[in-house]
Amino acid sequence: MGHAAPETTVLRAFQSRRLHHGWLLAGPEGIGKRSFALAAAAHLLTREPSFAADHFGGDLDSASGRLLVQGKHPDCHYITLGPQNDKEARKAEDGKPYDLARNIKVDQIRALQKRLTVRPSLAERRVIIFDSADMLERGAANALLKSLEEPPADTVFLLIAHNPGRLLPTIRSRCLVLDFPALSDTDMAEALRAARPELPDAEIAALVRLGQGAPGQALSFAGLDMARIDGLLSEIADHGDRDHRARIALGALVANKANRDRFQALLHYAPRFAARRIRTLRDDRLPDAIGAWQDIGSLASRAVLLNLDAAAVAFQIGGLLARLAPPR
Repeated sequence: MGHAAPETTVLRAFQSRRLHHGWLLAGPEGIGKRSFALAAAAHLLTREPSFAADHFGGDLDSASGRLLVQGKHPDCHYITLGPQNDKEARKAEDGKPYDLARNIKVDQIRALQKRLTVRPSLAERRVIIFDSADMLERGAANALLKSLEEPPADTVFLLIAHNPGRLLPTIRSRCLVLDFPALSDTDMAEALRAARPELPDAEIAALVRLGQGAPGQALSFAGLDMARIDGLLSEIADHGDRDHRARIALGALVANKANRDRFQALLHYAPRFAARRIRTLRDDRLPDAIGAWQDIGSLASRAVLLNLDAAAVAFQIGGLLARLAPPR
């Protein structure tokens, strides 16, 4: 929803039988790139170029379509983070929860490349989705580059990238870029109502504001009282929180294991909140504010990895945000 321009670009290339082998889907996380890639794959694998369409419309009732829905289509490969190590891999094989690796590994790319030595099985082409390509480790990126330089016949690579600047320039240069800008408030509200029709209008309005044009991000905040968190962050950034009341309240909202999802949401949202506030500054607070934003991002990255106390982290985030407040 809200991405008609990239959809039209891919459809026209497909219908003219001039479909490029590599596409870079670039835009903020939660903007809809994964949904776009899956819809594109369904169309490319179940329709012919002669099929007239203004929008992606994969035939999910066909044999190929049913396999796609089940995640079992032999010509659609979805590459993302795998298990962290052999122990976690065994958990995955047993159907148990497991910890993810921090990067897409080179072994995953090599396993994929072995599959690319044969022709597509069911469809006329093959689609490979990377979610996300900016999480490729160095060796994996170099291995992927070889496939992009000499692409197998009838193979389409869809590289999702939240931070395309992290990709090798040589990978970017071999792909056509599809930009995914933030959705308008109207499209955001429509997307949220379609996904969560039970949510009241007041929460939809709050999620539109918090999501900043990314419906996936907004949906991850649903039911977590993020409007209250946003209010406390705004209070601190506006007034400085000299008595620490707002910081203590923020810590209380995320304390204890029962509030782990809310804590994760705070860690995800706080750096974006700070970045949005920094863009409005025009005075000598800007250098210190940029430093505070960097420190918030670093703290958020370490918090889960080091299992830091949630309330203490929230208090620290509040202290850093206070540096954005106007002087008194």
